[in-house]
Amino acid sequence: MWQLEDFGFASIEQLFDTGVVVSAELREQLSRIAPVVLAAEQVLPVPEVFHELLRGRGLQRGWTLRVEGAASARAMTWALLGGVTTAGGWIASVDVPGVGLAAAQEVGVAIERVLVVNTPDPPAWSASIGALIGSVDVIVFGEPQHRVVPTEFRRMSSRARERGSVLVELASTTGSKRGSQLQYDLTFDVHPVGWRGIGAGYGRLQGRILEVEASGRRIGGAPRRARYELPAAAGSLRVVEPEARILPMPTPREQQVG
Repeated sequence: MWQLEDFGFASIEQLFDTGVVVSAELREQLSRIAPVVLAAEQVLPVPEVFHELLRGRGLQRGWTLRVEGAASARAMTWALLGGVTTAGGWIASVDVPGVGLAAAQEVGVAIERVLVVNTPDPPAWSASIGALIGSVDVIVFGEPQHRVVPTEFRRMSSRARERGSVLVELASTTGSKRGSQLQYDLTFDVHPVGWRGIGAGYGRLQGRILEVEASGRRIGGAPRRARYELPAAAGSLRVVEPEARILPMPTPREQQVG
């Protein structure tokens, strides 16, 4: 894992033809991992358990995704992207609260191929993402907490399509569905629905069950849904069959009473 935290902007350079600026430290790290390892592949691999959610059984280069579901969104995102790193690709995480690299490793992410960037101020956010597009395979970023002009979002999307990076926006951890002004190719809505392995006063907790709905213009029809255990035994990923025993998540009222 590479981590660039609160990097200084004393030394800056113009980046490509966009007119934005980026720290020399970030450019140095990108020079070590560029060009994109999987650039010859137009579809980035995802674990087989997610094939039923995706047409083409992978993520098309240049796509923009949004993952909703607060904390569950991070679990789903890392599980979905593990195949990119194991195939030799790179992921960048930009301003993702509580990145969760230990959890990412549990679901198959090779964290030595993850670049973590925490930007010091709003102007650095756009500059950092601009630098990463075309230099890494996937850029995961938290929902912007500052105003980003629509033209900047359009430029991000256009650049990603041109240079073959996938953009993944994580919804706010508060569950906000405000979103940015990006045009999403796919949206994943993730909900925790229960636990596996425990009953009413007995058993041992073995896994968490998430229900995932995939929708968007790249699905080619009605939304697709599936339930997954993330992670399952030995860090694997597993589709949960309808007859599997699941202990429902308590409601907020039940949690207060307990």
